[in-house]
Amino acid sequence: MLTEAAARAALTSVPYPGLERDIVALGLVRAVTVRNDRVHVSLVLSTERDDVPDLLRAAIRERLKDAGAVRCEVQILPPEQAPGRRNPWAGRSRLPNVGRVVAVGAGKGGVGKSTVAVNLALALRDRGARVGLLDADIYGPSVPMLVGLEDGAKRVRMSDRKQVIPLEVLGLSVVSFGFFLGPESPAVWRGPMVGKAVKQFSRGVLWPELDILVVDLPPGTGDVPLSLAQAVVVDGAVVVTTPQRLAATEAAKAVSMFRKLAVPVLGVVENMAFAECACGRRSHPFGQGGGERLAREEGIDVMGSVPFDEATVEGGDTGVPAALRGPDTGTARAFARIAEGVTRRLTQAP
Repeated sequence: MLTEAAARAALTSVPYPGLERDIVALGLVRAVTVRNDRVHVSLVLSTERDDVPDLLRAAIRERLKDAGAVRCEVQILPPEQAPGRRNPWAGRSRLPNVGRVVAVGAGKGGVGKSTVAVNLALALRDRGARVGLLDADIYGPSVPMLVGLEDGAKRVRMSDRKQVIPLEVLGLSVVSFGFFLGPESPAVWRGPMVGKAVKQFSRGVLWPELDILVVDLPPGTGDVPLSLAQAVVVDGAVVVTTPQRLAATEAAKAVSMFRKLAVPVLGVVENMAFAECACGRRSHPFGQGGGERLAREEGIDVMGSVPFDEATVEGGDTGVPAALRGPDTGTARAFARIAEGVTRRLTQAP
């Protein structure tokens, strides 16, 4: 199976048109991701020659095909110092005190994205990581209810430098837009306001030393994920879907969005994958196969299938996440596998 290292090695044999040096040596390769022999390459390029992008795409696809790629996507991004052009990525930086940033997104609402984000954060905590949770769903922040911080607006404090001090709950450092926004405010915000708020919010938190920061994004492919990716380095994304075809189709758009933002897609989580009765038999109230089909078509991994059960719904309403019910439940085991997969993929990332 083709690896990212092998794909990068293959790219060293792709010369820049008209030059002897290759695109890797010239520093044009921004990111390379490989999933099941399918490769996504992001280039940073500035040229006045209209033919160069197509020449590079053709050469890259040919070299990677020879290396074993079954499909290759080549994305060309604006350079960090393009003459006469404002670079939207120029201000991007890593968050102080934060090791890795993992975004949790979805193509549509109602798939349990926030539930996955919260329980993934807890499962990563159980693996010994220092974990933070940022609720960046400006339109419908639900993390405070899910973790029992509905009084967060009264408890949150600012530092002397006007930075938000995270609240500590369930062994997590938590910050949510819900601590600061009125119940009607998000619905009337326009795109530029959202983008500015996300950039200020993501950088304006006084995080403690964290190994991983899990970011709960709003559903869809709008201003929030774009603004986040332009403000901070996001090391990977987890895309949440349910088994039905509609959810998986919309989730594919989220995968495409993250790739265009040069954010590696770590894998897909299929939520509400099945229901299990007391007799041990499984039913599939939300359909079957959507997560596997999405993973196969997009060349990504299924990181886990989370069962649908009433206790998870009740726990979300009462601020007791499913991961806290003990390690022997099907839901807890599913999130433990997902956390293991996220940790492994982050370790493999450059």
